[in-house]
Amino acid sequence: MAARTVKVAISLPKEEFDAVERLRQELGLSRSALIARALRAWLEERSEEQQIRRYLEGYRRNPESEKEIAEAASLALHILP
Repeated sequence: MAARTVKVAISLPKEEFDAVERLRQELGLSRSALIARALRAWLEERSEEQQIRRYLEGYRRNPESEKEIAEAASLALHILP
């Protein structure tokens, strides 16, 4: 099934528009394709940042105990060369 698209009109400062035009011509992309690619990359980066933040918050709420750290270190000594 083909991806659905929505037409959006946006306003950009002239400097950013000119940069987009140069880059899209260099890459051989349409304006829409370049902006969609940039937006997708930004959304993925934001999602990764949120996952890392949740991961760190979880460890702050439930840090490893001294016993767990010692057990992990002991296992690492036996597993790693």
